[in-house]
Amino acid sequence: MHALAQSADLPIIVPEAVFANLGRVTGGTTQQRIMDRGSIIRIKLADDQERIAPDTEVVLFRQGLRLRNADRTLGVLAVPVGRGRTLQRLTENQEIADPNEPGVAWVRIQSVRQEVSRGDSLMTASAAQLWAANGCEDTQRKDPPQENPANPRDARVIGLVSSDVLADPMSASLDLVVLDGGCQSGFRNGQAVSLWRPPVTSYGRRLDQPVDARDNNSTSVIDDNPGITRTQIPGHRIGSGVVVAAYADTALVRIRVATQPVQIDDQVRPMLLRNQP
Repeated sequence: MHALAQSADLPIIVPEAVFANLGRVTGGTTQQRIMDRGSIIRIKLADDQERIAPDTEVVLFRQGLRLRNADRTLGVLAVPVGRGRTLQRLTENQEIADPNEPGVAWVRIQSVRQEVSRGDSLMTASAAQLWAANGCEDTQRKDPPQENPANPRDARVIGLVSSDVLADPMSASLDLVVLDGGCQSGFRNGQAVSLWRPPVTSYGRRLDQPVDARDNNSTSVIDDNPGITRTQIPGHRIGSGVVVAAYADTALVRIRVATQPVQIDDQVRPMLLRNQP
């Protein structure tokens, strides 16, 4: 499943401090605002003394959601938009007027999922591999969270994203959701999960004499009238999916079936298959 996640060019979750110090695209040799396959782009590195070796494979990312759980930041969603390689030394000397500019790297874009633009971020392919989900092999569960016996190991949806950077946020192509639980909550790459809409309480009123009284307004009806009715819509299942990238405390789930649009704060729980005890 780890290889599957990489081949699909899934977003990766990177600590915010790491993402803030990535190299940034500042433009190209032709000064175009957006850059496509074959373009040579300029990368301003965070450190003026930093260098990237010639002919190094790199990945270009667009900043996505900042993921938070309560008061804790879980990281930044980095959405891949393209791949490339730093220029070889001979090519750099032939194509670039000032190839020795400090803190700058030059990259030729080799493939794109969307046009690269100024402000996109760069990471070497080896560094991106380090931050990709490791499938929980290196995660040691220490002091696991207490599980609710009636609803064990539930996680909450904290982000709606897409594996396609061209997707319309209002379309049904938002096929990935981000959870606030990962390896430490029992989620693993390739695990089937179910998605649930939590119970919702709605408030109404009875059309009796106290409600229709002229001295009542909307506030007094809600606060004072004993005829208020409270209806609880029970929690219900809305779909299923599979974990495609599990981190220590968050995970990405690809939706397989959804009977209703998935929303923030929907619940996700591992699905017991028929061959499981």
